[in-house]
Amino acid sequence: MLAAGTQVRCNWLDPSMEGGPEPTESAAKKAKIDSENEQAAFAQLLAAAKTCERFQVKGPPWVGWVGGSPEVPERHGAILRAVSESLMNRLVVLRVDNFPGSGDPVFGTRHELRRSFRAPDFFGKLTAGFKGTSGCLKKVTLQGGFHSASSVCNFLHVVKPQLESFRCRGCLFHGRNFEMLVKALSSASQRSLLEFETDAAIGGKDPVGLLADSFPNLRMLRVKYMFGEADHLQALSRLTQLRRKQCVLPKDDFRLCGRPAVDPEKGIVYWFITSEHHDDDYRGEGLWWDELDNTMECSEMWYVGKGVTKEKCLDFMKDCGIELDDNLTDEECGLQDNELQGDVDSEVDQDTIAVQLEIDDSAGSTGNLAIKALTMDGREFAQVTLDANKTLVRTLVDELASKYPCSPLAMRLVLPSGTCIDALETAGKLLAAALV
Repeated sequence: MLAAGTQVRCNWLDPSMEGGPEPTESAAKKAKIDSENEQAAFAQLLAAAKTCERFQVKGPPWVGWVGGSPEVPERHGAILRAVSESLMNRLVVLRVDNFPGSGDPVFGTRHELRRSFRAPDFFGKLTAGFKGTSGCLKKVTLQGGFHSASSVCNFLHVVKPQLESFRCRGCLFHGRNFEMLVKALSSASQRSLLEFETDAAIGGKDPVGLLADSFPNLRMLRVKYMFGEADHLQALSRLTQLRRKQCVLPKDDFRLCGRPAVDPEKGIVYWFITSEHHDDDYRGEGLWWDELDNTMECSEMWYVGKGVTKEKCLDFMKDCGIELDDNLTDEECGLQDNELQGDVDSEVDQDTIAVQLEIDDSAGSTGNLAIKALTMDGREFAQVTLDANKTLVRTLVDELASKYPCSPLAMRLVLPSGTCIDALETAGKLLAAALV
């Protein structure tokens, strides 16, 4: 963890767990926070956050399967408290690099749901712990890694920052969550946003038009792989303040094309994708999907889980602006009989643990709920108070599972009405929406 003046930078994981050294800087520019005494280091981090204007959280250099990044509750809790503290004070710039989280499920398979539930959720936890307002935050930059789009949207709705810059490189966006994220971003930043960047492949009817209508004062727009059905030049003409030299706009030869081949028994999608610009040297640029593995030039393996079909993949291709090349065969896409390749969904569902909830909505301010959790034989094992308007279901489930104790994946919540909530299927929902 490093702090200097109004800047703070810290590693999400301990450097010894990443296999790399703690970042070093010139002593004249940076003062290294004492890491020998962890508690003292956390206290110094929190103190630095109160006057911090720029905060950077760095994940591991290489972000792979989320199970490879173990959760360290004390360290991660301290970092999130520090970011939240800076948000409520003087934070202007927030940057998160290579965060080892997970995107939201695309198809809703059990494999996607498990992965999403187990992964750390930076913006979900940050929002749950946020109190007050943020009048200073102007720039958010996400570089690499994986984030839940639902949690980012919830963060924007709760914190309501009037951003001037929102940049995502190698993460977050795809064609299916684009509209949701833009609407959430425009809810507080419609007039203030001057810079928008995503290098994700995005399609749909008129994505550039949506940006033009949502952020009429844009000066910088970088959307290299954005190809909707409508002519983007017409939408660009409405952005009268654009500074073209700072922009990266779609060029026809960058438009992706290809075809999926699905192995439904293993839950794997094989892709052949390229563009005129890349020819035979395409390596997955613009495709920031969880567990997508570039196996060779123009070839991808996507570990999605059982339940995915070719029709679902074709719909997703259209959302991402990828043209279909129906001349390709399954074999050319990479599908082949490979007995060594195991099933994605080899994990067996755990035994279900039902938990009865008693809910009191009179606990203080609007949205606050006092929740008692009982076993089905009536033994109370937990009491928590949460703001239902900014807390995700997974936050409640994690809290209850730690006190039971049991695996969060096994837990089913039974409401006073008798309705049962599946923790996996509702993990990304706000508690207020799930309890309706």
